[in-house]
Amino acid sequence: MAILRLIPGVNPTTAGFAFLILVLLAATLAPLWIAITVAVASTLSFNYFFFPPVGTFNISEPHNWVALFAFLVTAIIGSNLSAAAQERARIAVERAHFLEEREAAEIQRQRGELAATLLASLSHDLKTPLTVLRMAVDSLRNDLPIESRRAQADAAAAELRRLTHLFDSILDMARIDAAAIQVTRDWASPAEIVDAALAHARHAVDGHALRVEADADHVVNVDARLTAVALSHLLENAARYSPSDRDIVVDARSGADGVTMSVTDRGPGLDPGEIDHLFERFYRGRHAQQTAPGTGMGLAIASGLLKAIGGRVWAENMPGGGARFSMVVPGASRRVDVRA
Repeated sequence: MAILRLIPGVNPTTAGFAFLILVLLAATLAPLWIAITVAVASTLSFNYFFFPPVGTFNISEPHNWVALFAFLVTAIIGSNLSAAAQERARIAVERAHFLEEREAAEIQRQRGELAATLLASLSHDLKTPLTVLRMAVDSLRNDLPIESRRAQADAAAAELRRLTHLFDSILDMARIDAAAIQVTRDWASPAEIVDAALAHARHAVDGHALRVEADADHVVNVDARLTAVALSHLLENAARYSPSDRDIVVDARSGADGVTMSVTDRGPGLDPGEIDHLFERFYRGRHAQQTAPGTGMGLAIASGLLKAIGGRVWAENMPGGGARFSMVVPGASRRVDVRA
């Protein structure tokens, strides 16, 4: 502290600010008790080296007592404020770590629930086709009439298609989770995309009346394969809940924003409280669980595929009953060239 007296022009005011800076640095870098110790030591040094009589701890003028007391209070308050700021920062860091750990635990819990749900769903959906296949194979071993053999073979083929579709859905969901969806854009008309989707979902829509209104005069630059697969899941969902004697309406139009498609059924409609959850994986509403089999993967896969190509999907109830599922995929659009 005596070094300050050797600097020309240093007066008690300048020295006081220097001591105060020293105290605040101690409060910032050290624990509170060290900062208070530095504050007290600085106050004593301030008195000893700069208040007359210099070289003693006596104070001859009353106003110097006021200055000395103000300096000590300011130093201690500054130390406390700095220590409080450090404590708040420490608490904030600990809270952030706690939130990160809780979020990681929640993610782990959700993964466990998803795995359990997937296992339960697959166990249920694999049991029926495997049972039918086993019975068909056992029957075909016997000497049956040609008509019975053909019926058993048809049943086995249908269940094999069902199993293939189930495993395709599992693979699609795995690719979505791994962000391994390969996007390949090309020019295709909405009508061509609908045709591909209907071929993909033929096992589900057979026996249902379909009314298709699709634009064939324009082409859009999208991934037609992924778009068609997403649309096929909407078609399968509509076929699952729509009466066979009511039309399923498919509409596909191109526009400035890309291609917009919708599938409208005349089934029981959607529970308003469940609409926000329809595209969550393995989610099945209360009515769906009671009326139709399913894994709860189709709509989640459609949503995941559409997100991968920049699109989106949503659902709404229709006036008079039924539901409409709509999807949009962005992409450039142009009119089909017609050349003679």
